[in-house]
Amino acid sequence: MTPKVLGICGVGLIGGSIGLRARRNGLEVLGYDSDPSALEEARAARAIDTAVSRDDVSARADVLVIAAHLGATLREMERLRERGDAVCALVLDVASVKTPVVEAARGLKNFVATHPMAGGERSGVSSARADLFEERPWAYVPPGDMQLDRRACDFIVSLGGVPLAMTAEDHDRLVAITSHVPQVFAYRYARLLREKEGNAERLCGPVARELLRIASMNPGMWREIFSANATNVESDLRRLAAELEAAADELSGGAGLPE
Repeated sequence: MTPKVLGICGVGLIGGSIGLRARRNGLEVLGYDSDPSALEEARAARAIDTAVSRDDVSARADVLVIAAHLGATLREMERLRERGDAVCALVLDVASVKTPVVEAARGLKNFVATHPMAGGERSGVSSARADLFEERPWAYVPPGDMQLDRRACDFIVSLGGVPLAMTAEDHDRLVAITSHVPQVFAYRYARLLREKEGNAERLCGPVARELLRIASMNPGMWREIFSANATNVESDLRRLAAELEAAADELSGGAGLPE
């Protein structure tokens, strides 16, 4: 399949970056967003060719990307399944948790659950980049259809990503420790740092600065993610807390640098 028209539902950082790369690849890009100002920004940034209605973005596209937060993604999938008239040869999402997405996708034709491991602390299409996915892992849940699997992988590669097949359960278990727990840690570390007297932020080293950068990301979006992957995140947080307690005990006992 060689797609000619890409539809993007949600033109923020991820959707905008997909649009920029797809347009560079020669696709016509249609965009929809519930925020009209986001569509204006997307056109100004040349992340989309045309702003269209919610119905048109799925009706006119060969490939449809649902690039919204998790809750909005699930609602859009429900809407598409109920309508049943989308002609897209491929429908993808990019949400950070996959188990609820796969469950919601039952009955949705040509759908593949995916998650690009790329992003940034600043949301919005103004921060979008055509090279955002370059050489970055892009997880996807194999749909059980070899032809559809190939369409999804080809599309991911066309955007610069590296397809990585895994189950929804494995994805959520792994991203808990690689993405979700670090985000929680960053939020709590930033709170601790800012309670210190003496303008501690001026003395931050590179690791502390990176944690503060991560902590600046949209907390509303992350609360939704934490809730959806709560079991995995809670387990790993408790293990991390035990490791930190052990490190503090080692220091208290004079053992020196905790390992």
